[in-house]
Amino acid sequence: MGREVRCQGVILKDRQVLVMRQYNSFRKEEYWLLPGGGLENNETEEECVRREIKEETDMDVDIIDILFDDKGNGIDVYKRYITFLCIPKEKSVGRIGIETDEHRRILDLVWCLLDDENTWNEYIKREQFFPTMKSIKERLIRMKAI
Repeated sequence: MGREVRCQGVILKDRQVLVMRQYNSFRKEEYWLLPGGGLENNETEEECVRREIKEETDMDVDIIDILFDDKGNGIDVYKRYITFLCIPKEKSVGRIGIETDEHRRILDLVWCLLDDENTWNEYIKREQFFPTMKSIKERLIRMKAI
């Protein structure tokens, strides 16, 4: 199964979600995404999302639930995307961690207030990431998490 499944985390704190700004030197592009990455051999999905969040944001999290379990869109290697709702463990403060692929670099971590789309920066509003943020917001409202 290996790297065909991407496990990612919606880290929720004070009605905000943590998103990453990343640069891919192969494609020479910058984009926004949730912390996460590929499932490794002999790793559970929960272990994967915790490991990836720790590597990328230096945060330890508790997993609350699965928000989405979606098929891949055929654009990249992932055939499945599992998105977990997570909360930071007490005293866990996010900061840019390591990115294990040398062609990718984490440029920034940004807390986005879900209640107010006016506070979302221009990149989150206009890029391919906007539908993801809208889906997260709607799902959390339905769950009464925000």
